[in-house]
Amino acid sequence: MDLPARLAQFAAAPAGDVPVDEALLWVAGCRPDAVSEPLETLGQLDTMAARVDEPTGAAVCRVVYDEFGYRGDRDDYHDPRNSFLDQVLIRRVGMPITLAVVVISVARRRGVVIEPIAAPGHFLLRDPEEQQYRDPFSSGRVVDETAVEAAIARIHPSQRSAHDFLQPVGSDVIVGRVLNNLQHSYVERDPRGLDWVLALRLALPSRFHGDPLALATLCERRGRYLDGAQIFRSLGELLGDDRLLHRATALAARAN
Repeated sequence: MDLPARLAQFAAAPAGDVPVDEALLWVAGCRPDAVSEPLETLGQLDTMAARVDEPTGAAVCRVVYDEFGYRGDRDDYHDPRNSFLDQVLIRRVGMPITLAVVVISVARRRGVVIEPIAAPGHFLLRDPEEQQYRDPFSSGRVVDETAVEAAIARIHPSQRSAHDFLQPVGSDVIVGRVLNNLQHSYVERDPRGLDWVLALRLALPSRFHGDPLALATLCERRGRYLDGAQIFRSLGELLGDDRLLHRATALAARAN
């Protein structure tokens, strides 16, 4: 897949001048059934930002959720449309990470800093000015930090401290996690839809690949034998794992 120029620019330097909302709109524009210019919906973020009457996280959330009616999709959480930012902006329905991007993007336009927190299982927002965490899936409601840390500790009881999971993440992590969600959605309901997601992930740098073993396995299942073999070989060389190297050789042979 040939990346759109702005998405390629983002992939080369995600901390540069391509904001995450624009990057995700270009991701959405890569799907085969996309019918509109990816940036056509970008003006909705400007419209919401113009309605924010004071530069605070609370005011941003009031506009996004109360005035414009954005909400989490509790009926069909894994609907792929919840990962396409253009569809989220049109339908005003999404999952935590895409709703978080809406809030962060509106806030940025008003000079308000809202930090993205890639907590395990549920993306959160942090308002550093108010020292508060917010749940983007539940109308931006304030959540108790102690309760969040306790929930993380239950998910990862023997790993690093819960506090480590609550550090802000970069835009590349957000895009990678959205691609993870899309991959999961298509595996569950439409395996053929995996093909463009796999093609996009493989066109992006390796930091967007997610779990490389899972990605290689999916490539094998979808008949992308050479792509899968390359990932297995790179992983085998990195880990010194002969089994992965043998698997790479066998998979490459299937492509001939």
